[in-house]
Amino acid sequence: MRKCAGWAVCTVALIVLAGVLNPSRAHPALVVRVTPLALRQGEVAQVIVRAQVPLSTIQLSFRNRSWPLYRVQREWHTFLGTDPTSPSGRLPIVVEAFTIRGERIVVHRTLTVRKVSFPVRRLTFDPSKQPLLSPEVAELEQRRVREALRVLASEPLWTGPFLVPVQGEILSPYGVLNIYQGQVWGFHRGIDLAAQAGAPVRAGNHGIVRLAEALPLSGNAILLDHGLGIVTSYLHLSQINVSPGQRVKRGEIIGLVGSTGLATGPHLHWGMRVNGVHVNPLPWTR
Repeated sequence: MRKCAGWAVCTVALIVLAGVLNPSRAHPALVVRVTPLALRQGEVAQVIVRAQVPLSTIQLSFRNRSWPLYRVQREWHTFLGTDPTSPSGRLPIVVEAFTIRGERIVVHRTLTVRKVSFPVRRLTFDPSKQPLLSPEVAELEQRRVREALRVLASEPLWTGPFLVPVQGEILSPYGVLNIYQGQVWGFHRGIDLAAQAGAPVRAGNHGIVRLAEALPLSGNAILLDHGLGIVTSYLHLSQINVSPGQRVKRGEIIGLVGSTGLATGPHLHWGMRVNGVHVNPLPWTR
């Protein structure tokens, strides 16, 4: 994920005073930092919350859902993912907390999301692949992925920029609208990288293997948990070299390029989830 030049440019600290505290003391109860304050669809904002008083509960809402807050030392951290379905404009972020004395504190922030004009991709598969395009197959795979990602690391496991798993031309970028066999299939949830069959695939960063098995659409697939809700996916592999629960290091070979599942030829699909939202992984490599 791209680093910011400085807090003065990239972050804003909000200080909210709990109404029951003595105003004359100017006691800051909750500080919320959002970085960056504006982004494009497919990008990610980081939120860091620091409480100056003991809290009993805290929650964050964005885009009509609750987002997990991970305790990192004396702060709470989370990442807000956006994708091509995210509305553009100024979107509200609400942090609500209760002190151990029962005092309610609410912080309102906004994140500006800029619309991106994603291209369209039309693909025609061999008729033998047609059964894979049924909603039932898609739901079966999604259910298996949800099970594998039910428990994720609550601490950051990665360090520094992510590594692109294979060196090759981008065949299909993130976010393109997929039309398969003439039917709209949704947006592309990662990037497709050109590579020869059997080329080594490397872990984008340190993490824990949460899934390593054959799936109907994704073929031989690996999902790596990098902590704080960050998960990378490596799909259509010809070979899997790791097992669930195994810890891997950045750059470690985890599999080989293939064309298993719903694929027209050898390539690597590399994707990233941020707290359940499929985002563009490339900004995390810079």
